[in-house]
Amino acid sequence: MLTALPNSHRLARSRVATHNNSSGAGSAAVAEAAPEQQVVPLYSGQRAVVVGAGPAGSTAAMFLARQGFSVDVFERRPEPKQDAVDTGRAYIIILIPRGQAALKELGVPLPSQREFITKGTVRHDRKGKVGISREEGNVTFSRSSLAQYLIDQARQRYPSQITFHFDSACAGVNIEQRQVSFSAAGGGQVQRSYDLLVGADGAGSEVRRALQQHYPDMQVTIDDSGREYKVYGGVRGDIEPEEFKKDPGATLHLWSSDDPWTTVTAHSNPDGTYSGTFSLKTGGFADLRTAADYEALLRKKFVGVPDDWVPAIAQQAAAATPSPAGKRVRCSRLDGPGVLLLGDAAHAVTPVFGQGANSALESCKVLGSVLAEAGGDASRVPQLFTSARLADMHALNELDAKAYSFFRRRGLLDPDFLQLLSHVLLGTILSKLVPFLYGPKPALLKLGSTTPYSTIIAAVKRDSLMAAVGFAALGVWLSFKLAAKVMVGA
Repeated sequence: MLTALPNSHRLARSRVATHNNSSGAGSAAVAEAAPEQQVVPLYSGQRAVVVGAGPAGSTAAMFLARQGFSVDVFERRPEPKQDAVDTGRAYIIILIPRGQAALKELGVPLPSQREFITKGTVRHDRKGKVGISREEGNVTFSRSSLAQYLIDQARQRYPSQITFHFDSACAGVNIEQRQVSFSAAGGGQVQRSYDLLVGADGAGSEVRRALQQHYPDMQVTIDDSGREYKVYGGVRGDIEPEEFKKDPGATLHLWSSDDPWTTVTAHSNPDGTYSGTFSLKTGGFADLRTAADYEALLRKKFVGVPDDWVPAIAQQAAAATPSPAGKRVRCSRLDGPGVLLLGDAAHAVTPVFGQGANSALESCKVLGSVLAEAGGDASRVPQLFTSARLADMHALNELDAKAYSFFRRRGLLDPDFLQLLSHVLLGTILSKLVPFLYGPKPALLKLGSTTPYSTIIAAVKRDSLMAAVGFAALGVWLSFKLAAKVMVGA
């Protein structure tokens, strides 16, 4: 029912080529950089430390450097291009306008070749029926290639201001003294003092843990998606519908089964191969021990997966270790003295709506605005960031949690499912009848835009309440009509 739901399967991994070479110069796949918005550096002479060199960490570092900070970025893992494990877990990230906006503001170019530009999603249901939804204009990266690309862009754009340190795990944060320690790659520890510390170190954030120790009343909830996945790659086949053959681009295929937790995805790669995921409910892989077990399950559960793909997927899955399909993190605050959290450390979500990386990059853009608002006073930045971002991040968390009603499949007995369904149904009707008042479509279907998450959840609640009131009023009217007939008959 929800056309936004196919984004839930953006977990599909890929061998997408990195969009730049190791020197940081753009390749032919990258468009010319957009003009960067000119800013007057407000924080010259001040030092920022960013923990985490994922897409959020590197993007935050560029916003900080643009405002004059000297920035050290520490990452516990090796650099992505040197990390076989990171490359192996390189799931696909689809950058929608929400995430693209931050990079455009920085002047960071996006891929322009059509094999990196999404054309849409192809759904294969359990009866073999094929459905297509177009999603043109979004840009695909593998997670590792996006991380490496942004690292290279940061180095290229701010060579004297941003320094990366890999194989350096956060070993502790002294909030009172504004110092952070890291385990050095060669042994021992290094310390950095900071004017501003940014925790972009993922769902298991050490910076967040330090904030929790500093604020005993800080509330953090972490929920698991309840799904695991394994990856496969290097398969080929003629699986594109005619609509996409005429105008090639990046496509995502989703095969569903009789079990909402059990899916197969495939994402087209620039080299003509397909990579993807095989997902089960957490614990489901424990019962599958051999390639034959996987092959039997794939043939039993799915219709339309190419026959010659099944042995390849089965063999690769049997040899792989399952990975958890995301967590949901909610924090009661995103700041402390000289410290702020963003990305998965602050507001991780599951892949259900494809908002994880996009919300993280949007948070970096908000940080850029907050830096300007603080006017060079780094001590004001963390609290201003919480004020600007917390409501939207709580709204995203709530939307993500509600979406799992589609996996629970309790139907109208599930309040979350009923709320989302009534919002989409009523919103669709109102968008047709009174588009000048309501808008062109229900707010939930605007997740791909830059519409604030708090605006979206407010619209979901408003419309579901309107629908409930409408049904209640209809029930009362029918009751009166029935009562009147009974009275006349008497």
